[in-house]
Amino acid sequence: MKGHDREGRQYGAPRRIGRRLLLVGTGAVAAIAGAVGAVGQVKPASATELRRAKPAPSPIPGGFDAGPPVGFVHAFLPGPVGSFTPFFRLPGGGLDVEPSTLTNFKGFTASAVLSGQAEGSDGKTYNVEFDLRVMEGEYIAEDGSHQQGTFAFF
Repeated sequence: MKGHDREGRQYGAPRRIGRRLLLVGTGAVAAIAGAVGAVGQVKPASATELRRAKPAPSPIPGGFDAGPPVGFVHAFLPGPVGSFTPFFRLPGGGLDVEPSTLTNFKGFTASAVLSGQAEGSDGKTYNVEFDLRVMEGEYIAEDGSHQQGTFAFF
């Protein structure tokens, strides 16, 4: 058919993602997150030290308002200026945006933005978008102390 791909979808139409593909893709990102977390992992000297929370990092300045119920998000999405994600219309911040969500951060960052459609167990089709980020490295906490940590958000 003219104007359609091998799967019969019209060119440019969003691809529907089944639960299996969604779980496999999410599992791959989780595996990457786990691998990043294992790199340079420091073991605590005691169980007491393990329970102690590290000081919080400072968020990057700027970001975008995702609206209710999420609110303001301290993150920039990669993508050409003037572009938007297909469903939630989140703006692209440019091709050279800060991938980390932490101020005074030095380390490794992995980022992916996924959009598509998923079919629920109720048979309905849902639009889905995910912004996945993993960061591992050194940061200066809100209290001014130098820390090392691994962070992820989905």
